[in-house]
Amino acid sequence: MPPRLTVVRILIITFFVYIAVSVFGQKTDTIVHINGNIYTGEIKRISYGIVTFKIDGMGTIKYEMDKVQSIKSQKYFEIKLSNGLYYYGTFDTSHFRRKVKVLLSERIELVDVNNLIEVYPIKKNFWLRVSGKFDLGIDFTKGSGIGNFNFNGNIEYRKRKSYYQFNWTNNTTTQGDSINSAKVDIVLNYERYIRNKWSAGVRTGANQNTELGLDLRLFLAASGIWDIVHNNRNRLYLEGGLSGNREWSNGDTIAVNNLEMILSTQYRLFKFTNPEINITTGLTFFPNLTTNGRLRIEYNLNSKFEIFHDFYVGLNYYYSFDSKPISATASHEDWGITTTFGYSFH
Repeated sequence: MPPRLTVVRILIITFFVYIAVSVFGQKTDTIVHINGNIYTGEIKRISYGIVTFKIDGMGTIKYEMDKVQSIKSQKYFEIKLSNGLYYYGTFDTSHFRRKVKVLLSERIELVDVNNLIEVYPIKKNFWLRVSGKFDLGIDFTKGSGIGNFNFNGNIEYRKRKSYYQFNWTNNTTTQGDSINSAKVDIVLNYERYIRNKWSAGVRTGANQNTELGLDLRLFLAASGIWDIVHNNRNRLYLEGGLSGNREWSNGDTIAVNNLEMILSTQYRLFKFTNPEINITTGLTFFPNLTTNGRLRIEYNLNSKFEIFHDFYVGLNYYYSFDSKPISATASHEDWGITTTFGYSFH
């Protein structure tokens, strides 16, 4: 056999061996069920009381942490507890009921399984650190010729002690060939864990709301975040900070600069039932520090109901208020309700 063909064959065999080790070698995590059954596979994540676990031959399954007796894995995980503490380590089983050992570099912590509120594998692959969702909603009435289009989504990239999130929302109402109103929000957010229940965040992005006379707002904001409650079913947190922005009104090339405070409360409820239910709501006040008497308010309510694995239907509501819109002829408030069909990945 020619030497070059021998080298090629060796390279091909080496490649497939590497792929086999990479694919099958990853699935070495063990979960012990409270009924004594032992499952071997790959822990994708633990969040809001649900463990997402991939098993060969069965695909990806989800079940409640109440059914977990213990966990064992030699991989490194980012682990957040209900008391706000963060760990980076591996898991091992213990002799205590529904407790797991977290193996750290210098010590071992014994943790109650119910106190594991967020567990993510620390992966080197970029794609495996990415998760997100996409929502799409379309409504049209022939008699009036009015159509509503809604496209929402977010993409998250997670690293140790921090994560990036890119969000977008597009709510457009049309009649005939013209756009009656449009509300568009594009936000890039960075959040960094500090200690205990405190985090810091920086965000930048753009807003448009033609109903409120806003053609474009570019902003940069910094804030502090404090978790009041964060467990396997709920998360409630407060946020406070400052935001600087530059605004343009409809049909006007003159820009206005603003400095605003951020006072916000956000809440998320997750319930693993049939169907799976996920509800998030938030209320944010923006008192203006440069325009006397101006106050903006943003409220949103997003609900998702899973219809089958990773696919869901949703009902979203938003309300926007501006006591002194940038355009003198604009409305002071805007609101909308949309139904969507969506998909989430990772």
